Amino acid sequence: MTNLLFLPGTLCNSAVFSNQITTLTNAGHRCITLEYGEHDNLNHVAEHALSLFAAHEQFSICAFSMGGMVAFELLTRCPERIDRIALLDSNAHADKPQGRTVRNEHLNYAVEHGLDRLIHDYFSSVYLSSPNDEIMGLIAKMAKDTGIARYKAQLEILATRPDASELLANCSHRMLIMGGCDDVLCPPTEQQRMHQLAANSELVLIKHAGHFAPLEQSDKVNLHLYNFFGGAAHA
Repeated sequence: MTNLLFLPGTLCNSAVFSNQITTLTNAGHRCITLEYGEHDNLNHVAEHALSLFAAHEQFSICAFSMGGMVAFELLTRCPERIDRIALLDSNAHADKPQGRTVRNEHLNYAVEHGLDRLIHDYFSSVYLSSPNDEIMGLIAKMAKDTGIARYKAQLEILATRPDASELLANCSHRMLIMGGCDDVLCPPTEQQRMHQLAANSELVLIKHAGHFAPLEQSDKVNLHLYNFFGGAAHA
């Protein structure tokens, strides 16, 4: 049995990977999802992630969105323990100059109106390739379950993350870089850039998928992850 660590994105939990976890558990992997606490820096989040395993235990990573930033921190800290990495709708750049200002606006809105309203009022038009009330309801529920304190900590992580371009350029790990063709938050151009940086990577762009490709096109994402990670016998 191989260890597969799932790293959710901002305002997400294991539900964002529910279909992928089912597929890969059935393939024989031991699937573990990092549940974010109130850690507000990547160093502490990485320590929390490593506490889920025994000392020196090997694992692979499947990371979505902000989870990719945690994956890069783990790759920096313990590259010898990581087998392979799948990055879904993520990015490797540092925060943009206006990022903190925009996110503070989001935080203030969430404090006043609730995290579920933040999702519907700010992000329903950019998260998906086409409208889907069921998926947006799940995303809003994950946000509400996260709560303001954890959301505030996650925003600090996003604001202070380092650029990981050099890390990718020096990485020899097998890597799957996957994103939605209609993702406006982590667009195909960024997926292509990361693929060009990481010599041992493969690139998959999913049609009819926005930022939440694991939910919007779960069957396609599942197939590519299964082919990448294989059955447990592969390792």
